[in-house]
Amino acid sequence: MKKIFSIALTGICLFSATSCKKYLDVNNNPNQPTTATPALVLPQALTATAALIVNTGDFNTYGSELNGYFGNAGGFGSLGPLISYAFTTGDKNGLFNNTYDNLEDYQYIIDNPSSNAVYVAAANVMRAYDFQLLVDTYNDVPYTEALKGLGKLQPKYDKGADIYKDLGDKLDAAIAVLNTATADATFVTADVMFKGDVKKWAQFANTLKLRLILRAGDKVTFTKPTPDATAGFLTTDAAVQPGYTKVAGKQNPLWDRWAYSETGAARGAGAVYMPSPYVLAFFDGTKLIDDNRGYAYFFNYNGLSTPKNRLGYTEADAPKAPTPVFFYANLGRTEGYIGVLKAETQSQPLMLASESYFLQAEGALKGIVTGGNATTSFNAGIKASFRYLYSDANGAVVGPVDVDYAQYVSDNATNRLANLDVATTPAQKLEAIITQKYIALAFQFGHETWSEYRRTGYPAITGNTATTTFASIVSQSTAPDRLPTRVLYPVSEYTYNSGNVPSGISPYTSKIFWAK
Repeated sequence: MKKIFSIALTGICLFSATSCKKYLDVNNNPNQPTTATPALVLPQALTATAALIVNTGDFNTYGSELNGYFGNAGGFGSLGPLISYAFTTGDKNGLFNNTYDNLEDYQYIIDNPSSNAVYVAAANVMRAYDFQLLVDTYNDVPYTEALKGLGKLQPKYDKGADIYKDLGDKLDAAIAVLNTATADATFVTADVMFKGDVKKWAQFANTLKLRLILRAGDKVTFTKPTPDATAGFLTTDAAVQPGYTKVAGKQNPLWDRWAYSETGAARGAGAVYMPSPYVLAFFDGTKLIDDNRGYAYFFNYNGLSTPKNRLGYTEADAPKAPTPVFFYANLGRTEGYIGVLKAETQSQPLMLASESYFLQAEGALKGIVTGGNATTSFNAGIKASFRYLYSDANGAVVGPVDVDYAQYVSDNATNRLANLDVATTPAQKLEAIITQKYIALAFQFGHETWSEYRRTGYPAITGNTATTTFASIVSQSTAPDRLPTRVLYPVSEYTYNSGNVPSGISPYTSKIFWAK
């Protein structure tokens, strides 16, 4: 996406710690930079963040390859380091480079504030969102000296725990503004996520703060160690909708990555992967009975009897689709289809309501969320997952949420992974919460559930069979779970910021500061 503001030429970008796109991303003259208003920068920045998660940065795919959502469909040789875990500095560079690219937009809003303080507050919320992605992927990253353009071409690296603490402070300040501020007409138009609803921005910020607190555990002493008591938490999805349409470059980014191009050509990514036996075990009765969401997620799902060998439907399969519908929607339909891929016009979530509820459940379990009830929030999270999957591209619920949720509760009444009251210890309750989050975020937020596994060890690996572990059988890791701990910094950092980039990083033993 074309950036509105950048202060360095392409040649200068080669010496910076962050990436610069080689087209549409720079000014011809660094002495006469293009200027813009926050009202113009914010919508494209939010839209770029939406793409960052599932397309340009592809955090979702990175996490899904490692956490057991995706398996190699066979016949594809491009996945070598992603199944051997022999990562190099050339792997997954977009996670680092494109996130900093997006952060430049939010920093521009912060550095060039409008008369309405809501813009800066929202930019700081999104800045926290992006920097948590970076810390959770790389641990130590440029922070205090980052995003200064020509002022600091080779920024130092800050400790991940220190960044978390400062992000907490920034969110606290943003929440204080958002709790009392009123959006002006320009913000209502520019806000392609909450349509100017400042209260929802405060809830989003408070939910992000809760996520920081829980993930950091006892490794960070936050200035305010609990979420804001006034703001509340998200009860609806935080989803970006700039007006996605069936036009090149304007489709929903998840659809564009996994389903079809604007001309109807099937995207290759959808053919490379298949759901792993590990993730299917949470639907087909092996670990949990969840046929209804199974229909919504998987191609040709039919309970225990039908092999499930693809993530979704192709255009040719669509006329044979069952009800509920499916992971791949029918090309040409813009509404009425459910699951993850609904249509090219669907909104792109940055955080689902289900995740918010599961965070609240863990917060209540650990006494961080006062006045909350872990079981109530846990159940609300499962129901919110049904609601999202059973909504069409326009956000209308078109499936029997209440009926199918009740069936799920009944089918798994004695299973501690689905009934928090059956879990007898705090560890079992935490396992249930993280496992249900793993199910609810499948194929959309693989990076989040990968981080949760590294933090908690859940969902559990209980053996070495296809349904009991998601570690690759050709893993080069020597850890007990045979999994990597992280990816490496991009090659550009070792080339142009070698004096600051941490050395001695191993994809098998170097852990994020909060990792188990």
